[in-house]
This record gives sequence, structure tokens and C-alpha cells, in this order.
Amino acid sequence: MKKVNPVHMILIGVVVIAAAFFLKDSFVYYSKDLQQRRTFAQNDPNIFKRIFNLGLDLQGGMRLVLEIDRSKLSEDAKKDVLDRAYTIIENRINGLGVAEPSIQKQGKDRIIVELPGLSDEQTAKEVLGSTAQLEFKLVREPGELARAVQVIDKAVTGEAEADIAATDTAGVEDTTAIKEKEAQEKAKMLFEGQAEEGDTPSDTTKTAEAGKDEQEPESFSELLVGLENQLGIAEENVAKVKEILVRKDVRDALQRAGLGNSQFLWGYEKIEQEAVTYRQLFFVKARAELKGDRLKDAEATIGRGGMSAGNAIVTLEFDRKGASRFKRVTAANVNKYLAIALDSTIYSAPVIRQKISGGTAQIEGSFSMEEAKILATVLRAGALPAPVTIIEERTVGPSLGADSIRIANVALAIGLILVIIFMVFYYKVAGIIADIALFLNLLFVMAIMAGFNATLTLPGIAGLILIVGMSVDANVIIFERIREELSIGKTVRSAIDAGYSRAFLTIMDANITTLITAVILYYVGTGPIRGFAVTLMAGIVVSLFTALYITRVIFNLITSAPKISKLSI
Repeated sequence: MKKVNPVHMILIGVVVIAAAFFLKDSFVYYSKDLQQRRTFAQNDPNIFKRIFNLGLDLQGGMRLVLEIDRSKLSEDAKKDVLDRAYTIIENRINGLGVAEPSIQKQGKDRIIVELPGLSDEQTAKEVLGSTAQLEFKLVREPGELARAVQVIDKAVTGEAEADIAATDTAGVEDTTAIKEKEAQEKAKMLFEGQAEEGDTPSDTTKTAEAGKDEQEPESFSELLVGLENQLGIAEENVAKVKEILVRKDVRDALQRAGLGNSQFLWGYEKIEQEAVTYRQLFFVKARAELKGDRLKDAEATIGRGGMSAGNAIVTLEFDRKGASRFKRVTAANVNKYLAIALDSTIYSAPVIRQKISGGTAQIEGSFSMEEAKILATVLRAGALPAPVTIIEERTVGPSLGADSIRIANVALAIGLILVIIFMVFYYKVAGIIADIALFLNLLFVMAIMAGFNATLTLPGIAGLILIVGMSVDANVIIFERIREELSIGKTVRSAIDAGYSRAFLTIMDANITTLITAVILYYVGTGPIRGFAVTLMAGIVVSLFTALYITRVIFNLITSAPKISKLSI
């Protein structure tokens, strides 16, 4: 008799619970119909980070091949033109709100874009094919931002237009002056994070917890927090804030309040604070002080003196007209923030420390060298002179995607059922153990994909079908070895030990060679090939765990009785 170590049972239980935890959100999401999924995603934008996503071939969407025209570029400009174009395309696709888009470079001049689940195809083509817009815009003062928040609050809550106008009419009555002074104080409290209960608008800024409330917000300011001298919006509240800002009554109220020459722009970077993800919202002048067509170059480097010594910075170089304009702008706006916007997304908002002449400038910040290189690429991308054209377009309709899923699921189900029936029929109780391992194998592979936020494609499902065969293959080798040991008269316990011991090298050899092939496919292949390789790699690792460890623990459990003389195999 061999006692079962409880640690093994606990380990298996923990792994199963962990797998169920990672798959929970995927099960909840995909158990809904298409319309319910869209509503669910709007209420919980982070859901796509916690599930395995379906690829273009499974849920429909759009595939585009973009080509860069290098004919009018200088030799220097050709060096990183693909990286610059890639940055622009990536930024624009993120603005489309597509879950798990795929963007890949191909050769020296092409970019392949896959947009799963995209419904507005014409908008996508227009956005991807338009010219990039790099702009330098002045950030509004905190007091002006506070006034804008108050105006929006009044529009959202439906207060009288007279009250809205009153907040911007200075000197009419003493009460108006008092309100203006209070607005300034509360703006300061908002941006310094000192708001107390009962203050407006900052008291209604209840960080991320307010966004998690099931009820609709009573005011715009409920969705805001003070974040680095600008507004911060928890990720789950971004959609609500966007809906408010595009409302006609809100835009009209801002226009009447004298704030029509300003606009709200989203920041590119996401900020993590106390386990909550925030997006910055900047309030800037609508008119650009300078555009990217005047920027000659941008380069990431290390500061050599002053406050930036030893830190990553981005140096800028303007042409003659740009240098003159930049000098005037910086001279007139010392200690103010100048936002750098690419396609209406703010990538950086450095403070102007002094008048900058000579046509060069530098952006300082608490970013790494890698982040500085990305920002430099973004800045150069804004002045990209090469057009990008769509040379190939393929649309996969939702019906084709649904057919793909149905056929793949039928194939997986048929293969799974046939394998289960064969194993039980041929190996009896041992076959049931192998089937349990097979079920856990699929569970663990899907959990790994959900945990790594992987995308499941049709080749990925083919990989799952292959895993079904591979996972029982190891058990077949072990069971046949055990049968051989039993046939020469060994005891059940000795036969099991010998079977696993002698099958180990054979199983490892077969799986490691397959794993090497999958790794090569992943690094050399693209698109669907990589999806197949990822699924296969995860399946191989998991099948080794289930076949060599879990099944042996189960065998030890059922043979732990003192008088076991026969094994159903």
C-alpha cells in the first residue's frame, strides 16, 4: 500500500481553482449574445484584458494591407519611415475602440491591420488613410478648467441657462464674485487632491469607486479626480465621460460660457494609482500654436546638464519658420503647459520653463529611455511626408465568423467524444482517468490563454483539436507499459511505477521535439501561424503536467487500498 501525499491533492486543487478563476470572465462574456456583449463591454471596458479574445476569422471584421509610398522621401527619411507609420496606425486604431486589434509590419513598406468585430468599416478606412496631425496646444489654466466643469455640471443636471451664464458674468453682483472665488479655490483643491466632503465639484470626485456605482452619475464632476494638474477618469468611466462631452447641450453651454474656443483631449498614457487605471483628460485651446509640418526632427537622448542630467529627454528641432513661432509662443507662456497632440491624443504636456530660441527644444519628464524613444517616434511621425495607401482589403462578415466557430466547435466536439469513448472502451477505469486528464488539459490551456489575454483564432482551435490527440497519446504509452509489466507478473503498484518510469523518456522526447517546432513557428510565423503555435506550446506543457503528474496521483489514490491485486486497464 502506498499512501497518497495530501500535498499533491492540494496542488491539483489549487491549479484547478486558479484555472476556473481565470476563465470566469471569459465564460460570463461569451455566454451572452452579441448585443449583450457590446453592452457588457461598454459598462466594463477592461473586460477584454481579462478574457481570451476571438480573432478576425472567428467573429468577423476587417483585414487591411497598407503600403507606404517612399518615392518622394529622402534617404534619411526612409530609415525609420515604417516605424513612424506604424506608430500613427497603432494610435488611430486604439481610437477606434476595437478589441484586440492585430498590427504587423511586413517587409520594408507594408503594414497588415486586422480589426476583429469592427462594424463601421468605412470609418476605419478613412481614419487609417488620412494624414497625421501633430499639433502643439496650450493647456488651459486650472481655473478655466474648473469653470468648464461647473458649466458641464449645470448642463448635465439641467439647471437654468441663466445660472450657467451667471457663472461667467464677472462683476454683476457680489454673489457672482464670491462664486468665482469659490470656483478657483475648489479647482486648486481638486488638482491638489485636497477635496473634502461637501465641496463642489471636487467632493463628487470619489475616485474610481464612484464609477463602479450601478446608478447613473448625477453630475459630470462625479466621474473626475484630480490627477497631475489635469483631470483623471477611471477606465470604467471613460465611455460615460465621452458621451457627456459630445452632447449638444453640453457643447452649447460651453459656447455660451465663452469656452467654445477650447476642447477636451484624452491623454495617451494610462496611469495606475492604488490598483485603479486612469486616463488623463486635458483642457486645451482649440487653436494649435504650432503644427508638425514645422518640426524637422525629434530624438531621444540622455540629459547632460541641469535638472535633466542623467535622465531621458526628447530633443526637438524646428525649421526656420517653426523656430520663430516656437520662440514667440514660449516667451509669452512661461510656466504654462504646452500639450503635444498627435491625431487629437495628448502624448506629453511639458511645462514651458523659459523662452526657447534657436529652433531647438527639449521635453523633460519622468519617463524611461524606451518611452522617450516612443515619444520621439510619435513626434517624427506627425511630420511624415509619405502617403499610406490601402492596397488590399478583405472583410469577414459576422455570418462567416459564426460559421467558422460552429464548424470548428463541431470538429472539436466530435474529436473529443470519439477519444473519450475509445479510451473508456479500450482501457476501462484507466481510460476514465485519461479522460479526466484530457478535460483538465483543455481547461488549463484555455485558462492560460485567458490569463495572458491571448487571441483565439481558427488555427488556434485546430491546435486545441491536436492537443486532444496529444494529451491521450502520452497516457496510451504509459498504459501500454503498465500492461506489459502486469503481464510478466508484477504487482499493481510495481507495474504502475515501472510504467511511468519507462514511458517518461519516450513521452518527453516526443513532446520536446514538438515544442521546439512550435517555438520556431511562433518566431518565424505571423498571424494565424503564431496563434496555432501559442495554443500548441501551451497544450504541450499542460499535457505533460496532466499525463505525468495528475494521472499518477489519481492512480496512487485508487490503488492506496491495502489489498488491491487487480487494475482495470
